[in-house]
Amino acid sequence: MNWLDRFFPKAPRSTGPAVGIGMLVAVVSDSDQLEPHDDDPVGVVIAPGNKEIAPYPGLQLPRYWTVAFEEPSYTGDGRGPFEQATFPEHRLRVLDPDPS
Repeated sequence: MNWLDRFFPKAPRSTGPAVGIGMLVAVVSDSDQLEPHDDDPVGVVIAPGNKEIAPYPGLQLPRYWTVAFEEPSYTGDGRGPFEQATFPEHRLRVLDPDPS
């Protein structure tokens, strides 16, 4: 393990279809998330998210996306309502807009 892995742990990769602007997604929250959202809110990706840390060459940080929710969303501890929020790509699951 090198020193970068200690400070910037690699996030799990998304296993589903690629995420992009205009995609219908559900935000998946695990019990180990720092800020889980209630009931896996559904929304549309409206923009790429901002990274808080500028990447260095060779440093693989997860992609972030800004999601606008269908209905106002609340975090697990009751904060909210949020109309939109930014999430790492591995927490987004692409949904089929026409399930029929």
